[in-house]
Amino acid sequence: MAVLVLGLGPLVLARRQPAAPIVHGEKLPYHHVFRRVAPQGLGLGLGSIGFGVLATFITLDFSHRHWSGAALALTLFGALFICARLLFASWINRIGGYAVALICFGTEALGLAVLWMAQARLLAFGGAALTGFGFSLVFPALGVEAVRSIPLQDKGTALGAYGVFMDFSMMITGPVAGAIIGGWGFPAMYLFAVGAVILALLLTGLQAARESAAIA
Repeated sequence: MAVLVLGLGPLVLARRQPAAPIVHGEKLPYHHVFRRVAPQGLGLGLGSIGFGVLATFITLDFSHRHWSGAALALTLFGALFICARLLFASWINRIGGYAVALICFGTEALGLAVLWMAQARLLAFGGAALTGFGFSLVFPALGVEAVRSIPLQDKGTALGAYGVFMDFSMMITGPVAGAIIGGWGFPAMYLFAVGAVILALLLTGLQAARESAAIA
């Protein structure tokens, strides 16, 4: 009921906003748009695995270790996520989406590595906070780069196609991480997420280098 009531406020505010103008022009086929945003979308999907692992399984991990405070770990994740967006969102325009995404992936990987190695609650809290801080700007940073070269009339379609990668990541993370936990235990799922985020970092760095070379 609380979530339902809280959701009504934004709905009222959104209805008061003017509708975005529809940009007319020849539309690209959806598969063309999807292919153009796929490099950034793949980075988003891989980076989202850390978020999915933490949000889905950290409470079970704490219970398995007989630790209290799983709710605090999730709160720290959310609080640092919000703080980073409030404080550093302007960096996307200042230093570029790829640069911000690389910093974010590095921070997220560090947070997940701390969770992987944590033998005490305080370290786990720190790892959750770092993970939230790191993941905070991944979506907007790569999203800016994903839609940069898309024609104006197709930017909405491009943003929707880009978001599909995060949705797909959320869909598969639970079953895959659950299988990893069943075979190797809870720490292994964090290591799996670290690998995914590092792969996202490498792919994003490669894409940034290619685009810089093309401009030069």
